[in-house]
Amino acid sequence: MLFDQGDSYQSAISTFVSGARPSVSFRAVDAEAVARVLASAPVFNALSETERGELVGHLRPRRFSRDEVVFHRDDAAGHVYVILSGSVKVSIPDEEGHEIVVAVEREGAVFGELALFDDAPRSATVTALDQTQVVTLAREDFLRVLERSPRATREILRLLARTVRRASGRIEDLVFLDVPGRVAKCLLDLATAHARTEVELTQDDLAAFVGATRVSVNRALADLESQGAIAVGRRHIAVKEPALLRKQVRY
Repeated sequence: MLFDQGDSYQSAISTFVSGARPSVSFRAVDAEAVARVLASAPVFNALSETERGELVGHLRPRRFSRDEVVFHRDDAAGHVYVILSGSVKVSIPDEEGHEIVVAVEREGAVFGELALFDDAPRSATVTALDQTQVVTLAREDFLRVLERSPRATREILRLLARTVRRASGRIEDLVFLDVPGRVAKCLLDLATAHARTEVELTQDDLAAFVGATRVSVNRALADLESQGAIAVGRRHIAVKEPALLRKQVRY
């Protein structure tokens, strides 16, 4: 542990940040930022300050560059991740090198949570979309706190339920929506989930997200842009008229 039971949560966070190894320095992230993210992150927000403080000494900071892989599908699992800044995509690759993007996660999100429940390998590949800072926590350290916190256990179950619902919704979209509809719904969902009008996603990633070719996605984007629904930029798409996007979503 990096702190004793007499330390406050904020003191523990400060010790953690200042004690990060030089190779994974968190000079750009102050103690308040770490505390704020942990206090709002799913599952962690269900813990008391004392319980979060108990975990702080076991957190390990890591930093990833844009397009750097956090972990690959079938890698050994054992840690859960919390995003302090930046964003990642969660994807499932096939044998030919193509991928299906199943989620985009941003600051405050928890991923890799399946590692808490079994010894199975990773079920997906996670890649940084931009400069991304995370903290990792080993399964056994988190489970010790979960065993004493029914509220946090319920939050983990809610997180897993959200993942299942999201997967079910993706299947429904692939079956019942055409490509323009899937593109429109994807942009709406991402903008709503992250409370932002700009979706930071390349057109290749968007094509992988909706299960279509880049050519068909480019065609759909061009049509939506001509209607004034979106504005396409470099590595991002701005949602300008959500109502026009919703008109494209016809089941």
